[in-house]
Amino acid sequence: MTQHEERRNDSAPARASQEAAEGRRRLDDFTETRDEIWDCVQDANRVWAAHMQQEAALTAELASKLAASRSLSDTAAALQDWTSKHVELTTEDTRRLFSDAQQMFSAGARFWTISAQIPSPESAARLAS
Repeated sequence: MTQHEERRNDSAPARASQEAAEGRRRLDDFTETRDEIWDCVQDANRVWAAHMQQEAALTAELASKLAASRSLSDTAAALQDWTSKHVELTTEDTRRLFSDAQQMFSAGARFWTISAQIPSPESAARLAS
């Protein structure tokens, strides 16, 4: 065996160990990012469920105020109060939507970056042969 072949055989276990470590690191990054996306989705679901309850309570409150109103001014006050609260909820929802979308897009970008990482030149050469 030539000296070059001996060096290549001696470095093969070291390369395999490095590639295994790199693979584990990439898998850990991938899993962590996937979990982050899942947590964002679950958090958004909880927030939207709470929002739906707030919306239902606000509508029920409006209905009871309208039923109890005795004059046009009572009705107008109830509608004005409902409108202002509804606008506040909508503003909060819009902020939350943009915040959730930004978190998910950031996590998604990391997810796809990790998925599409170019292998090392040694790995690429091995895959090509």
